[in-house]
Amino acid sequence: MDSPSKLVSPKQVARAIGVSESSLKRWCDRGLIKTVRTAGGHRKMLIGEVLTFIRENNHVIVSPEVLGLPPASRLADLGLARGKDRLVEALLEGNELLSRQIVFDLFLAKHPLSVICDDVIAAAFHTIGDKWECKEAEVYQERRACELALKIIFDLRRSQRQPAGTLLALGGTIEGDLYTLPTAMAELIFRDVGYNASSLGNSIPFDSMTKAIGETRPKIFWMSVSHIRDDIDFVTEFAKLSQACSMAGAALVVGGRALNRDLRQKMKYAAHCDTMQHLESFAKSLLGSVSTVESVKSA
Repeated sequence: MDSPSKLVSPKQVARAIGVSESSLKRWCDRGLIKTVRTAGGHRKMLIGEVLTFIRENNHVIVSPEVLGLPPASRLADLGLARGKDRLVEALLEGNELLSRQIVFDLFLAKHPLSVICDDVIAAAFHTIGDKWECKEAEVYQERRACELALKIIFDLRRSQRQPAGTLLALGGTIEGDLYTLPTAMAELIFRDVGYNASSLGNSIPFDSMTKAIGETRPKIFWMSVSHIRDDIDFVTEFAKLSQACSMAGAALVVGGRALNRDLRQKMKYAAHCDTMQHLESFAKSLLGSVSTVESVKSA
């Protein structure tokens, strides 16, 4: 898929959604779509701004390939449950195009990204995991499905409007935890809420995470924990990370299947989120409190 920095012309956008170029330019003049001017003075638009406009105004994309999206499919009317079932099939088949079509059709149908992540992508991998345990799917199919899903999440990220705020959200997985989907989805959700979010990736040592917090001073630091080598070492190192977050003024958010109740009782954090919708709610509440504080300061 195209880069988020790729600029498209009013003519391209008009062709993509099946309207006249003059209508598109009028919308630009009214400020409905943010535009930029090239060095030559030509009006252009960022892909993320265009897709935001399309979703918010219920436009139908008749020529998605013009915008670098998957070709038109007959899956646009899929609900979330059926979309999940079809995604399982497509991922196990290694069908990248169909997998992208399913997810992007739901995205353009205005389903929230947090819901797509929880009820379609994560749910699909729960089903794939069950099939793997029952020997109905091979290891290579599960691994390939993970790679395809990461590509799709990255494409969704590149389709987002650039966050306008300066609040930083940072996170990743601990050393030895190679499961990348949760932290990739978390980055997507934080950006959707309005944070300048950046995933550190997977298998990050605790001391490196601590250094990142001290150097960047994020508003939120998230940690996805799907695998723990040693519980005692984890709790000890986590305490140091929690203190670093406190000193930097960062809210520490945790989640992941490895964090059972006993472990969580030994940990100090701002929030435990077991779904992307919970993460979205917490991020919005924190963003709202920050806005309130800033308004009081400026009054």
